[in-house]
Amino acid sequence: MKNNLENEYWQQIEKLEWAKDANYDRIEQYLKDNLTVSEAIQLSDFVKNKTDQLRIRFHDDWLGDPGIDVSDDSWSDLTAEVVGRGKEFYETITVEKLQEMANVMDYHESFSYCFHFTYKVIDQKTKT
Repeated sequence: MKNNLENEYWQQIEKLEWAKDANYDRIEQYLKDNLTVSEAIQLSDFVKNKTDQLRIRFHDDWLGDPGIDVSDDSWSDLTAEVVGRGKEFYETITVEKLQEMANVMDYHESFSYCFHFTYKVIDQKTKT
C-alpha cells in the first residue's frame, strides 16, 4: 500500500512538469485546479519529506571538501529541484551530479514554492 501511494505521489510530481519551465505559479494553479486542498497538502508533505531525505543523505557532502558550493538557501533550492524532476532523477542523484548542478547553476528557485498556498490553509485551520 505504501509503495502504491508513493508511486502515486511521484506520478503527480511528474505531471507538474517542473523541468519544463520551473514556473511555480503555473504549478500552483494546476494543483488548485486538479487536487483537493487535502491532496495538495499530502503531496506537499511528500515533497518536503523527500527533500529532507536528500538534505540528510548529502549533508556531509554539501559541507565537505570539496563540498557542493551553494549557500543554505540554494541548498534547499537544489534539493527541491531534484525532487521536482521526478522519481528517476531523485533515485539516481549522486554527489557528483549535485556538484555539477551547483557549479553550472542547473537548478531553480524553488520547487517547494509551488506548495506555499497549502501553508496558508494549514495556518488558517490552526487559528480556528
